[in-house]
Amino acid sequence: MTSLKRKVEETPAVWVRGVITQISIKPNIVYLTIADFEEGNVKPISVISLSCFAGRFAAIQAKIASCGKPFELKDQLKVSFLIKAEIYVPYGKLQAQILDIDPVYTIGELAMTRMEILRKLGAEGLIEKNKLLELAPAPMRIGLITGEGTAAFKDFTSKLAESPFAFKVMTIYAKMQGAETEPTVLAALEKLAKVDAIDVVCIVRGGGSKTDLNFFDSEALCRAVANFPVPVFTGIGHEIDKSLLDEVAYQSCITPTDTAKRLIDRVADSWSQMQVLAQNIAAAAKDALVQENQHLSNCGVNLQQKVSKRIQNEKTKLALCGNNMKRSLQFVIRDEKARIERNIEGLKQGSRKILDLAKSNFNLSEIKVKTADPATVLAKGYSLTLTSDGKFVRNASQLKSGDTLTTRLRDGSVTSVVQ
Repeated sequence: MTSLKRKVEETPAVWVRGVITQISIKPNIVYLTIADFEEGNVKPISVISLSCFAGRFAAIQAKIASCGKPFELKDQLKVSFLIKAEIYVPYGKLQAQILDIDPVYTIGELAMTRMEILRKLGAEGLIEKNKLLELAPAPMRIGLITGEGTAAFKDFTSKLAESPFAFKVMTIYAKMQGAETEPTVLAALEKLAKVDAIDVVCIVRGGGSKTDLNFFDSEALCRAVANFPVPVFTGIGHEIDKSLLDEVAYQSCITPTDTAKRLIDRVADSWSQMQVLAQNIAAAAKDALVQENQHLSNCGVNLQQKVSKRIQNEKTKLALCGNNMKRSLQFVIRDEKARIERNIEGLKQGSRKILDLAKSNFNLSEIKVKTADPATVLAKGYSLTLTSDGKFVRNASQLKSGDTLTTRLRDGSVTSVVQ
């Protein structure tokens, strides 16, 4: 076994590429599984289990963090690892240790994935879909998605509270970083979609590491925001980089505070416009009241004259209608009386004809029955042959040697035995 161990350890390290399908981080060691897939097939072509000691794994994570576009090792991530084969002597088990990672490969794959998602969203018209919705002039009813007890929640709500407007905020808490970001934000959006009294939804979180931004490049999140029935604002707290979620949102803001400020400005503009409109309406209403008072006076006089004339016309029409109805009723009664008399006579004649026809049909049926009577057939010179159990003999194949037959004739019957 020791010789085999030396032989395996002489094998040079190799670079392998695949998709992380499982990762388990223990205190002293990390276990990973990567797999290779065909395009469009969820069943892996090949799978390999890997391990990495905690110290080396920490060095790999530091290497990733130092990249211009850092990322987090997680399920479904495409990676390129440098691995070395070795033998675990106590169990004679062949295993592979991770020595290094090529972050450039993963960064390139992430960029390609991001571009592909953006292309698909653009081809389906989803990048502009939420932007085309109409934002309420005074978006006072806000659905807020953020982390519980976070600075983002405090900054957003505090800014709203400082304004002179009574905003109503319905908060749904979600995880705003890590693997739970996608499912919890999707669940929050689903809850808010069932609430009718919402003008706008805001998704906010504070600043953080660049790796946190990757969780907002989720295609599922982008589709949910693009298809949301009301405008969605994002304030994810990254001033330089934009996530895909920012691309599909109605409005992308740089911070939670900036998100709240934009809503306050929108309401303030509406309030100013409403004040101007109210003043214009008041002036116009005053002029309109004077004109309408005069118009109503004129209308009252004209209406009284028209009503009197209309009443007289209606009285005349009612009198004519009464006379016409009286004459028409007399004609109707006369016609109905004549129709009833015709029906009575028709019933008398018709009943007799029906009885005669039924009698004729009965006689015909009686003749047919008599004709079909076996006695009638026998009277014509025919005979009927029956088996011992009384069944008619129609074919020779029914009989076998020794069977007893009864032949019925017109004037009696004969018994015979088949030979």
